[in-house]
Amino acid sequence: MKKVIDGAVYNTATAKKICEQRTEEFQNEKGADVKQLKQLFKTKSGKYFFFIHNTFISYACVNGDDLNPKFEEMELEEKKIIPVDYGLAFQFASEVQASGEQQKIIGKYFPELVNFETFEHQKIQKKIYLSEKANWYLEMMLTETEDTNSSLIEMLIVQQYQRLYSEGIMLRDPYFEMED
Repeated sequence: MKKVIDGAVYNTATAKKICEQRTEEFQNEKGADVKQLKQLFKTKSGKYFFFIHNTFISYACVNGDDLNPKFEEMELEEKKIIPVDYGLAFQFASEVQASGEQQKIIGKYFPELVNFETFEHQKIQKKIYLSEKANWYLEMMLTETEDTNSSLIEMLIVQQYQRLYSEGIMLRDPYFEMED
């Protein structure tokens, strides 16, 4: 499903699905038991949204006649996309009962929700581009130290994040390392 809301495109086909939850409960506004699939997605531009798919049994007009409508009981569907902020996305992900591979996927987007020690030494591959100047400095640092490309870049990223966190620019501390 694809929807444009306030100029932003929300598309379940191109966004990354983080987690989902299935429920079945009576909803007064529909007057029926509603089976709900609620999925959390993140767009390429970093926006979170819910895709909600409800199915329920209710009466619907089957002849399209406004003056003499004919109603029959049938299964109805409702699909919608709702943009959400990080806080609501985090709350939903924390309430989902996930294990194994699902927990790993949630951990990619919300590292606060997983056991840090489990993923502390797990490496992921990123493709980065450096300027000639930065590459030259990196090569010089590699010849003078025992570090690798990865360890130097990782160390610099962590130091920069810690600096921004201490200045109040970054507000999240997903690994609880800076709260002293």
